[in-house]
Amino acid sequence: MEFIKRIFAGRWLLHAMVSREIKSRYSGSILGIFWLFFAPVLMILTYSLVFADLMKSRLPGINSHYAYTIYLTSGMLVWQYFSEVISRGKLFLVENAGLLRKNNISKIIPLLSVVVIALVNSLVLAGFYFIFLIILNLFTIEIFAIYILQILVITLFSFSIAGLLALAHAYVRDVGQFVDAFMQLLFWATPIVYAPQILPKWAADYIYLNPVYWVSQLGQQVVLDWPIAWNWLFNAILLSIISFFIFYFFYSRNIQKIMDDL
Repeated sequence: MEFIKRIFAGRWLLHAMVSREIKSRYSGSILGIFWLFFAPVLMILTYSLVFADLMKSRLPGINSHYAYTIYLTSGMLVWQYFSEVISRGKLFLVENAGLLRKNNISKIIPLLSVVVIALVNSLVLAGFYFIFLIILNLFTIEIFAIYILQILVITLFSFSIAGLLALAHAYVRDVGQFVDAFMQLLFWATPIVYAPQILPKWAADYIYLNPVYWVSQLGQQVVLDWPIAWNWLFNAILLSIISFFIFYFFYSRNIQKIMDDL
């Protein structure tokens, strides 16, 4: 309870950090905040042009012209959000050490700001993705509900993992470089740009060792009318909760020492 109270008390800093980050990203550019909306539109159009039209990519057993674009974009909704939280969140203690030492607030506020900014980016991409589905007459309330479930689960999971990595990074700086390299491998180990059906059986079994896929596959399954793997959603929820308590355990016991050392 004290953990939540301290976060609430520092909400002014959370608002300031989110506002500053969003403004700094687009300050000095001619189009400004418009880039926040232009990037996801360009991504969807690129996927449609390159994969659906030029490369003629198709999913096994599905003849729809835009099925591959939908499959890929749905997977990217989860991956981009997760990737941004991890890549930026792992640095939150080291990058904000001076600020956190000077203010008697929850040290977790900078990590929350990373999550909020990544969530804004994900919601913008999701908005254009849903518009794309509406144009194709494929959008349903079930697709929206699954997306909300995905976001809730991957938020807790990525927050916890980023927090653990930040604690480790505060002690060993090599953690940051290792995570960047590992995320490249994890992306290709997550069926986003390819369908799991094309994998040999031995490889198809191993992709379920990847918890990001437990979440990302749900959106792909619901929009393409594939059977939904609810059991893997349950596993993802359970893993996310366990990860959070592990993070909280190490955070509460190490944060003061880390602040003294940084």
